[in-house]
Amino acid sequence: MRIAIFSEVYWPMVSGVGVTLVRLVDALEARGHEVRVYSATYPLPPGERDRPEAHRSPSIPLFLYPDVQWAFPRQRAITDDLRIFRPDVVHVATEFSMGLAGMKAARQLGLPLVASAHTDYQKYANRYRMEWVLQMGWMYLRWFYGHAHRVLVPSSFFERVLNGRGIHHTAVWTRGVDMSCFSPAHRSESWRARFGVGPHGMLVTYVGRLAREKDLKRLIEAWIGVRSRHADAQLVLVGQGPLEAEIRRRGLPGVHLGGLLTGQALSEAYASADLFVFPSTTETFGNSLLEAMASGLPCLTVRAGGIPEFARDGVNALMVAPHDTAAIGEGLARLLADAALRDRLRAGGLETARSREWGPIYDGLLEQYRAAMVAAQASRAA
Repeated sequence: MRIAIFSEVYWPMVSGVGVTLVRLVDALEARGHEVRVYSATYPLPPGERDRPEAHRSPSIPLFLYPDVQWAFPRQRAITDDLRIFRPDVVHVATEFSMGLAGMKAARQLGLPLVASAHTDYQKYANRYRMEWVLQMGWMYLRWFYGHAHRVLVPSSFFERVLNGRGIHHTAVWTRGVDMSCFSPAHRSESWRARFGVGPHGMLVTYVGRLAREKDLKRLIEAWIGVRSRHADAQLVLVGQGPLEAEIRRRGLPGVHLGGLLTGQALSEAYASADLFVFPSTTETFGNSLLEAMASGLPCLTVRAGGIPEFARDGVNALMVAPHDTAAIGEGLARLLADAALRDRLRAGGLETARSREWGPIYDGLLEQYRAAMVAAQASRAA
């Protein structure tokens, strides 16, 4: 099968959507499929070449998220390239300029179209005080998704959100984890020593974007109280984003910035922690939480978004109320003090991760592609 993917975010930009798509491309190619990815232009890491499947459009930094590029696709060039690639199906993974270009090109060339929805814009709008755009935004999304055979979502929670907004032709494309990449075997004492944590010290880790919608400000305020009782505990925030400069400027004791990590370095950052904290209330799934479970970490998270679909309070995670600084602090203090609870959650998390292999998930996605192709063929015949 030949698959064309359209997305504003793609390697080397690191985000939940970007990482999901890179893993998808690698998995599809490993199965013998051919993939072309149409995306914005991002600065490449020093000394690295672009990925061979990437077709880039000119772009500028997005005003709300300077590390995300807003693309200005050249429609004719994209359509010409798509005609040469001859895809069997087009998958639009973002809803803005690149997704719109993919939708237009698919219509022009008579190609079957599948969409995937990843972001809960309602919650993002609330965080950034942009509720005023939502009414028009949902009108646009209903129109945009209306061109797709199916709209794929990462969780039943988010499927209900879209259904409630009048988007009903949905299906769940859930998420998995690679337990060779994320495993307790990647634990590194040198990583722990970098932050002054010895063999018996306690290292707490967060992995994700350093952004307002992840509720990191609540986490940091909660941590200040926790650290007054656990002076030797260290908190490492792994990732990048708009809050990075502010966190660095505050210079809080016991709070460290681990930077943007990928590959083996990211695997070590997970596995070298003693527990994982994930306060975000805007997740449509929660990839980082599942990766932490696979890495053998007892986890603290919130009852919000798509997370409760695989997190179980007291079984594989300690779950607290969303938007509650005190609850985050109390949960952290409890986990730091209770080794038996940490052991129980660690075992439950590993069991959950083992049940989330990627293979069957990608099989389901390929079935969605084939269904779109069959529907398009039937429509042409009619």
